[in-house]
Amino acid sequence: MTRRTHIGRRRVALLAAVALAPVVAAGSLTAVALAQPGPGDGPVPSAAFMFGQQAATDLAKAKLWTGEADAVALSRDSTRRDLVRLMRSVLRLPGGAIGSPWRGIAPDDPDGVTTRYVMAKGWLPAAAAGAAALDQQLTGAEANRAWTLGLGMNRAIKVMSRFRDDSGRRFTLPPGFATAITAREAGLRRNYPASDEALERTDTQPIRLADLVLMASRARAIRGNGIPSSVRALERFSIPAVDPAVAPLIQRSLSLVGYPYVWGGEATDLNAGADPQAAAGFDCSGFVYWVWHNGDRSAEASLNVPDGRTTYTMNVGTKGVKVPWKKATAANLVFFGSRGPKTPDAEASHTSIALGNKWIIHSSGGRAGVSISFLPTYWPSGIQDARDYRAATGSPVTATPVTTTPTTSAPAPIQVPAAPGPQAPQAPPAPGGAQPPPPSS
Repeated sequence: MTRRTHIGRRRVALLAAVALAPVVAAGSLTAVALAQPGPGDGPVPSAAFMFGQQAATDLAKAKLWTGEADAVALSRDSTRRDLVRLMRSVLRLPGGAIGSPWRGIAPDDPDGVTTRYVMAKGWLPAAAAGAAALDQQLTGAEANRAWTLGLGMNRAIKVMSRFRDDSGRRFTLPPGFATAITAREAGLRRNYPASDEALERTDTQPIRLADLVLMASRARAIRGNGIPSSVRALERFSIPAVDPAVAPLIQRSLSLVGYPYVWGGEATDLNAGADPQAAAGFDCSGFVYWVWHNGDRSAEASLNVPDGRTTYTMNVGTKGVKVPWKKATAANLVFFGSRGPKTPDAEASHTSIALGNKWIIHSSGGRAGVSISFLPTYWPSGIQDARDYRAATGSPVTATPVTTTPTTSAPAPIQVPAAPGPQAPQAPPAPGGAQPPPPSS
């Protein structure tokens, strides 16, 4: 984010959304959308789910979907049965009735054979007591797992599930960590535009049918064009030994995988009573802010705290020593801008936390939340610089005089699995690499 103040951060972000509305794709910041109710609050404007309607229409034309195609109907929570049917059509799986009762499925259930197949493969784990529970709500984490495994991204998932540094240090990973990252690096998840942030959900919550249908559409594109380079990079994930002084900070950053990108977000809840936000989640600088401000300062006294709350304040502040981004180590911040290394500090539009070996962890609109990305496949042309916040690394940088008003800029053009929809003005590009062209959404 490029918002300057620390007071009333969410309010400033919303005012900026209105001021910058022309920058965002036409039609995304309508009066109806701005009045968007939260999950479970009643009927929702159909415009918020037109992306799902388009995906459903595309799949129906290809004879891959016979379910709901109306935007409002697609706003409902999806079920495990919806997933099974979409996987059967997109991945060309066997179908039909089993002929005998199995895990709560009737002998004549037309989804029986497919369900047994995906459960045997481990793509869809059994529900309580080993039941198939086809009419039970499907979570985002379950959808991540099913599609990434079903598309053959096993190697990336295996590597990320064993996340550790080169010293063998292990970190505590949240449930669904590996498939959450893989799904986001594959471009399977969608970020809601700033006007519809109240619709964002974490991976532990039910995923709406519109989002699931879009995942199926994007999975279809990946199946036809191959696994994206951003996912292939995960297969080679490796980071140097993490300095013990910053290991707790890295641990905190990893704990946030599974949270969505929320413009103005800086909390794992709605942040009620402080600086309220539309949904639980983080924008890029809010992610950094939370990671630094939820630690034990007495135990982490060797680390300077990045200035302020926004990408702007962090990048024009006096704390932190500039280092070459290619040599950024764990807990350095890596900044991005539309002009890459020539981007003025005051115009950086995205920030992230380095892990080392050109890997970063960040909350990105293009990744639809917190993910781990390889810089050469994320936004290489947009990398500006990096900063080291260890107190012993040297003298702090001198604040850059501000001569222009900080602005946000359009992401560099790249190819993505599917159009992720309008982003908050500061959001970086969607997943990069050799990926299939996007279906309309």
